[in-house]
Amino acid sequence: MTVETIALPQGRLTRVGYLDLPVPAELLGLTADQVAELPWAAPTWARGDQPILGNAAWFGDLGDKRFVFDPLQTLDVVLRADRDAERTHQDAVTRLFADSGFPVESVDQVVMTHIDGVGMIARRDEDGHWEPFFPNARILMSDVELAGFQNAPATAKVESDLVRAAWSALIDSGVVHTFGDGESLAPGLVADVSGGHGPGHTVLHFSGTDGIALSLIGHLAVTAVQLATGECAALNEDPAAAWRLLHENAGDGRMIAGSLWPTPGYGRWIDDELRAGD
Repeated sequence: MTVETIALPQGRLTRVGYLDLPVPAELLGLTADQVAELPWAAPTWARGDQPILGNAAWFGDLGDKRFVFDPLQTLDVVLRADRDAERTHQDAVTRLFADSGFPVESVDQVVMTHIDGVGMIARRDEDGHWEPFFPNARILMSDVELAGFQNAPATAKVESDLVRAAWSALIDSGVVHTFGDGESLAPGLVADVSGGHGPGHTVLHFSGTDGIALSLIGHLAVTAVQLATGECAALNEDPAAAWRLLHENAGDGRMIAGSLWPTPGYGRWIDDELRAGD
């Protein structure tokens, strides 16, 4: 378990990490040489020529609400490799959140940058029924993202049987709601439905005393090394837009955080390298 906390004028953000996992570069549309050639990548963002992915949840105590952002999204191939693994991970993550001071019952809002896997947004019981992982929370995503999911053909690449079943159950239960571009989700938190990774992909901006203090960029860069490896057609529906948006958000030296970045999960893009932490 790793816990990282960032103080902001409107509250605090806390990253609770579950696991950091090196993966082959090719899995993310990169080459081993692209990763190995970045002098700043290791040891925080890469191990040798393998980028590191982090499975974590960002919690936000903002105003009078408790939020969680992209909780352990993706890596279902590990978290839900089979039903035994699924039970083990669901229970372990529940204990981890409680031990870190964020019991699942305490969360009011689950905010998604987009739909990409199940992660720990939903829980499957012994009978195969899906229910919200955070039982007292509303789930929020962009109106564009929800429409894209509901209108996607069953054969769409992003829609595995697992993802479709879990998210359809959540939608049918009435806990899924939407926001629009530019909408304020909490004091000092604005949703920027900017696209790039997918049409409804959202960047979340947390304001500071002078402009934007931190942007949670979702999957504009699935791995932190993609800040330096150029457009990625393997992961982004609009690679040119994703690359432009990535550096628009990182270029002014603000803190940036990635949903799948390893511990500490955030940093600043300065002098063409990602410097971990604040």
